[in-house]
Amino acid sequence: MKKVEAADSVPQVVWQREERTLTLEGEPVLAYSLTWPQVNGGGLGGFWISRYYARLAGAWRLRWQRELYWKACLAWAAKRAASRPFTPWSCRVAGEVALYRDGLLSLRLEGEEVREDGKTSRVRWGDVWKVREGAPCLPGELFGEKKGWKRTILSQITGQGRARQQAGDWFPDPDWEKKLRRALPADGLCLTEQGVEAAFPQCTIAPAAEGTPVFVIARESGEG
Repeated sequence: MKKVEAADSVPQVVWQREERTLTLEGEPVLAYSLTWPQVNGGGLGGFWISRYYARLAGAWRLRWQRELYWKACLAWAAKRAASRPFTPWSCRVAGEVALYRDGLLSLRLEGEEVREDGKTSRVRWGDVWKVREGAPCLPGELFGEKKGWKRTILSQITGQGRARQQAGDWFPDPDWEKKLRRALPADGLCLTEQGVEAAFPQCTIAPAAEGTPVFVIARESGEG
């Protein structure tokens, strides 16, 4: 009986999906794909987590249907006035379960907005939840609240960044190491089997073409 109850208590993440194409005078102007998680079987905590993401999805939807749609319409009008072809803007938010262990649910999410000129804005972040409480797991908790865990993170990222730069795997800003501490994501960390992922916002330590640089920090170092 106990084994059955334990199995039933494992939360199930169901991804909700919405796709829509917005038009102007019958022509496509902006298309979006929006995905967000719903946590089933997690009790009241799962309900709270699901409600958070439903609200977050609403914020993205509102942005695309208003602010970005209006800008796309202006771009469409300008191209039409110049008798030039227009490529509809595209937007998406997608996610996946990165890890579920010991009552912690880690989700990885990505967003992208592409304009008709090819300019692309990207965002990537993670959320780690204590499912029973329906509360986020704070960054320090992921490293055991050990003294100096922030310095450990910065040290690992600096080492990884230098190695990748020397190998020609990425091309950061010349002063990226000076920017690290200020740009370090205080939130938005993602817990995985390999460690803790930290994704830097676009254009904070590297040019836009580099997207959102991702580093993986070993948790053992934060616990020592």
